[in-house]
Amino acid sequence: MSTKSVSIGMHASLWAAEWTKVAAELAIPEAAEHGLDCIEVPMLTPERVDAPHSRRLFEKHGVEPTCSLCLPEPIMASKHPDEAAAFLIKALDKSKEIGSSFLGGVTYGALGYRSGKPPEAAEYANLVKALKPAARHAKTLGMTLGVEPCNRYETHLLNTSTQTLRFLDQLGEPNVTVHFDTYHMNIEEKGIGAGLRAAGDRCAYVHMSESDRGVPGTGTIDWNEVFRALAETKFQGRLVIESFVTLPPDIAAALSVWRPVAKDRQDVLQKGVPYLKSLARVHGLVE
Repeated sequence: MSTKSVSIGMHASLWAAEWTKVAAELAIPEAAEHGLDCIEVPMLTPERVDAPHSRRLFEKHGVEPTCSLCLPEPIMASKHPDEAAAFLIKALDKSKEIGSSFLGGVTYGALGYRSGKPPEAAEYANLVKALKPAARHAKTLGMTLGVEPCNRYETHLLNTSTQTLRFLDQLGEPNVTVHFDTYHMNIEEKGIGAGLRAAGDRCAYVHMSESDRGVPGTGTIDWNEVFRALAETKFQGRLVIESFVTLPPDIAAALSVWRPVAKDRQDVLQKGVPYLKSLARVHGLVE
C-alpha cells in the first residue's frame, strides 16, 4: 500500500461497468503495472462486492483501494435520511472490508435528481441527519467520508466549494472531507484553483477529470492551475483520474454520457496518466 502523502489513482470505471471478480483481476495488476497507487471501487451495490477476493489482490499488487458511491434515488438523504444513513453504513463496512480508508462521492444524493428549485434548509437538515451517523461510524472504522459537490445538472444540493464547506460546518464531523472533481469545478467555480484554495486542507480527495471526462490533457481543463493550487494548499491525499470508458447504463444516463470519452482504456493509461504524473512532479507533489 502507498505511504506517500499524495497518491495518484484511477476510478474503476476505466476497466469495467461493475466491480466483479473479473474486473478486479483485470484492473488491479494493470494499475500496478502503470504505477498507480490506488483504484477507486464503486460501492453502488455493496452486497455484490467480493471483499476478500479484492483485498487479496490489492495487497498482492501493492495497490490501495478507495471507494465511492451515489445514493439510489429511493433512499436519497434529502428525503429519506434514515434509509440513506443505513445504506452508507453498509457501504462503509464493505469498503473497510476490502481495505479502504475512504468512502466518497455523492454520499448525500442521487445523481441526476434536482428539485427544480434552490436547496432548502430542511433538505440540508436531512443531509446532516443522514451523514452524521455515517461519519461517526466511519470514525470507528478509522475511515474518512467524502462529500463531492457536483454540477447543477446533476444535483441542486451541493454545487460549489462555498456550499460544501458551509455544509461541512453544519455537519460538524472532523473526519469528513471535501471530495472535489475538476469536471464539476470547471462548470461551477470561479476557476478551479479558486475552489481548491478556498477549501485548503479541508480537501483530501480530488477526481482529476478532463472537461469531456476523457483523457486528461486533451481537453480544456487548466491542469497547470490545478496543480499550482494543490501545491499552494500543500495538498495531501489522493488524486484519482475519472475517465468514464465504461459505465452502468443507469449511471451513464444520469451523467449524460452518450458517446465514448476515450478511444479505450490504454489511451487513458498511456497518455493521461503520464501527463498528470509529470505535472505532479513539476509542482512538487510527488517525487
